[in-house]
Amino acid sequence: MTETADAVVVGGGVNGVSIAYALAARGVRRVVLCEKAALASGASGYSSALVRMHYTNEWDARLAFASFPVFRSWTEIMGGPSVFTHTGFVNVVAPPYAEALRRNVEMLRAIGIDTVALSPADLHDLQPFANVEDLGAAAWEPASGYADPAATVEGFRRRAQDLGAEVRQWTGVTRILRRESRVLGVETVAGRIDAGAVVVAAGAWAPRLCREIGLDIPARVKGLDTVQVTRPAALTDPHMIFIDNVQGSYFRPESGIRTIVGVPCQEWDLDPDGPAVLAPGAAAVGAQILTHRIPALEGATLARGYRAFDCYSRDRHAILGRVDGIDGLYLATAFSGSGFKIAPAVGVCMAELILDGRAKTVDIEPFSLRRFAEGRSPEGPYPYAQRRDHAVPD
Repeated sequence: MTETADAVVVGGGVNGVSIAYALAARGVRRVVLCEKAALASGASGYSSALVRMHYTNEWDARLAFASFPVFRSWTEIMGGPSVFTHTGFVNVVAPPYAEALRRNVEMLRAIGIDTVALSPADLHDLQPFANVEDLGAAAWEPASGYADPAATVEGFRRRAQDLGAEVRQWTGVTRILRRESRVLGVETVAGRIDAGAVVVAAGAWAPRLCREIGLDIPARVKGLDTVQVTRPAALTDPHMIFIDNVQGSYFRPESGIRTIVGVPCQEWDLDPDGPAVLAPGAAAVGAQILTHRIPALEGATLARGYRAFDCYSRDRHAILGRVDGIDGLYLATAFSGSGFKIAPAVGVCMAELILDGRAKTVDIEPFSLRRFAEGRSPEGPYPYAQRRDHAVPD
């Protein structure tokens, strides 16, 4: 039996549930979200969920800036317990990129973001246990922090369902249905759903779904490796969040006694349905990253490690917007490991695009699929050193 919906969202990660919520909040009567497993079972559930606004381009920064109030004032806006932990955040760069960082801070401040550029000595005053010898500058966001990823997804799910959306877990979409230049709906493991709008927010599964209808998106599946350690007694007070551009990684406190560190992973074109096995030696690499920047973490003990899969676009920026030539088909994917913090604004912008014809909260045209054919990218004029796990694979 065929069902009908006004809009189907494919994927139950943080961006999928945010889009479903935003559509329902705009009054779309029949919104159905389909997730192949449990909500947040993909990259969202394993996300380190940094809530910060420092980017080297204004478009990602504007999405993060528009999303920040939702995380900061979650109880007032979304209801339920807070999902946000305030820590403060710094982005650190090597000396050759100090001027680029200062230029980016100027751009961010013009948007309205509360951030300042610091010298290495200033950073040492803020975090006396940090090694600043190889740093050229730091950008400090005093109000930033991190979110609880599972609670965030659950909060969007709850509000979406409160407003009438249907959230179907363990209901995988097996095929997007199209007839020539028009989307018809989706085929799921439970049957067909006809819909005037289909939003692919399927993360690492998006390239495969799109390829099966003849849409080859310029994106590949990559592993994301993360390690958690228990901090030693000397660092019982949590440190700030660091994005360490010198080492191409990040780390943040977790649950009062632990620290999470992202371990650069260079494994591409993985099967997201395959085993999620942490790379050999990941714990040792994570320990190197942490102890280089915070030598007092030498006494930390390994707690756990895990791998997730995400979709990385060719230019390492999200793909957002309609698909030219297939009316009713929209993409919100290829977030390239950086989609969590912008999810609230992505939901609103995608709902605006679908219902009003364009996004108004933030202009998401720079993230459109057509940018690749047109040879453009959202990247700003002052990038930092390329992370080695972002390098183009062979």
